[in-house]
Amino acid sequence: MNDFKQKLDQMMGDTTEQERRIKQRVHENLRPTAKSFSWQVLFAAVAAPALALFLIFTVNPSDLLSSDQGRGVPYDPLDDLAKISALQKKKQLSVVEYEEFAELPHFDQVDGLYYIDKEPFSLDGSSDTFHTVIERKENLFDEVVYEAGDIVRTMTNTTSHLPTYNDVYYEVIAVPGDRVVLKNGQLKINGKPLQSEIMNRYEKMGITIAGGYDQVLNAREYFLLNHFPANGTMQGATITPVHKIYGEVVGVATEERTDSMYLDYVSGQLTGDYRPEQYFDLYLYDELLGFQSLPQTPVFTQLNRLGELFLEASYRKTIPVSENEVEIRYQYGREGVAEQVFHMKRDTDTGSWVIEE
Repeated sequence: MNDFKQKLDQMMGDTTEQERRIKQRVHENLRPTAKSFSWQVLFAAVAAPALALFLIFTVNPSDLLSSDQGRGVPYDPLDDLAKISALQKKKQLSVVEYEEFAELPHFDQVDGLYYIDKEPFSLDGSSDTFHTVIERKENLFDEVVYEAGDIVRTMTNTTSHLPTYNDVYYEVIAVPGDRVVLKNGQLKINGKPLQSEIMNRYEKMGITIAGGYDQVLNAREYFLLNHFPANGTMQGATITPVHKIYGEVVGVATEERTDSMYLDYVSGQLTGDYRPEQYFDLYLYDELLGFQSLPQTPVFTQLNRLGELFLEASYRKTIPVSENEVEIRYQYGREGVAEQVFHMKRDTDTGSWVIEE
């Protein structure tokens, strides 16, 4: 015990217990206060992430979180292609209701960018023999030339995974810029199920739509479906480039009343005084869409894009070289796209124009 302690004890008595209590209070004041447990805090901590997940799944799950992102199971067209091809070979893919064409305009003359479909048909109440009139479009590589609902003819395209056929009338369902999603027969255009007369027809007739797509159509692509499907069949939905579409059905012509080089061709009466570009078209028509009854043109046997030449008539000009010779010149006005030139001469014996070798 030190001197100070002894003197303090002599004056105040034994202070040991008081000192112990003072030290204990000082120690307690210096120690951090333990926080009390809060059930409210625990509930908030658990509820916050749950609420975030709820908002993610309910606000817009397809945009914010999707199990469809990334690679998936690819669509295999082979089985569907076989079924569709079998229907086509048996002529069971389409049932054309020609009466629908009765309301179309009647053409008294078919020329220029118009031509006729070679297949004849009849209409109730008329003794005439009819053909549909097809319009080739101007500037088909520079503009959107077809609209949803247009009825078109196509070129047989067996290189696509689901082909189109040139004896089937197709309807344009979507145009460049549209997003097409087709999965398990369910079709959406721009994120919405397609609501249209043709889709109601497909549903009522029990028709299956084959194909698998999730893409935006590029500047020269159109999405097509058979406009006259047969009952209970499988129909291929095809994304078709514009150069495989041979034009829009815009009217009807009759063999009895319409003036047309093409009707002369169908009837075997090519006796008119036709212009050079008409003859040029006729040779293309005969090779691509007709009966292939004209003499074969060696120049065309070396080309693999006759269909495009037929469709691209708006890009060409007829330039006279002499009284009996002309140039058929395709001018596209696009950098990197070469012009094409064909020479035609008049046969002095028959007066017709022939393509020079």
